[in-house]
Amino acid sequence: MTAGDTTTRYDVLIVGCGFMGSALARTLAQHGLRVAAWNRTFSKAESLADSGVYAERDINAAVAASDLVLAITATYEHVYAALADVDTWNGQLLVNLTSGRPDESDGFAAWAAHRGVPVLDGSILNYPRQVGTPEAYFMYSGPIEAWRRAEPVLTLLGPSHYVPGEHSLSSVLLQGMCAYLIPALSSFVEAATYLRRRGLPREPLLHAATYLSESLHRTLAEVVDALETGDLNSDQASLETFAESVEAALAAFTSEGLNSRILRATLESLDAARAQGLGELSLYAQTNVM
Repeated sequence: MTAGDTTTRYDVLIVGCGFMGSALARTLAQHGLRVAAWNRTFSKAESLADSGVYAERDINAAVAASDLVLAITATYEHVYAALADVDTWNGQLLVNLTSGRPDESDGFAAWAAHRGVPVLDGSILNYPRQVGTPEAYFMYSGPIEAWRRAEPVLTLLGPSHYVPGEHSLSSVLLQGMCAYLIPALSSFVEAATYLRRRGLPREPLLHAATYLSESLHRTLAEVVDALETGDLNSDQASLETFAESVEAALAAFTSEGLNSRILRATLESLDAARAQGLGELSLYAQTNVM
């Protein structure tokens, strides 16, 4: 559907129709909301018509007709380019889901405040296919009034978590979790490459990996507690024990002709802790060499 009636009102305007923006638009439309979409390449917005989403060519008119504007573009440069010339702000709430650094979130909030536009900042941990399901994970930060206003709409997208405080906190959380998730997945790619190279069947590989993933889950709170209290002792396994295990694994990988970059970087961190005499403490003592 292409909008042309200036009297049309929208519950939500989606600015940015990439994989995630399109998933957000479809999900909200499925819940019965009147959803408009704008994209600098109009055909991307137009492709959502079969899902009941109205494609808008004029972003000024689209903003004027919307109660909530949800921006999700590839970069902050793109969201600024899309919204810079909009002069039809009149009480709309702007929700920013564009991923970036914390300072970019703060800068965008200041940019919006200069224009008198209230902002809620958000980050996404899930894939587009998980939008609208219990597997989704959205995080938001900013003024509590903005969260309360947007909450009835945003929770339609999936489990949503409000972090009280400054706008950039959702971005801070995203960056921290990227530093956890992406190396973890990359490590598993390295491990699975080695195990498949050695002919290990699929099921034993997944069974052992699942056990360790569940063990890791149980350990996360212990890590945070240790960092908060400063108690880095262990009566289970020392950092030295872990370092020796990494050395053995790295040697095994190398013997197969594999360049295990993540494992090598892990050993570098452990060696730095060893050099500072932290080997008899827990693995978490690596925090002292960051």
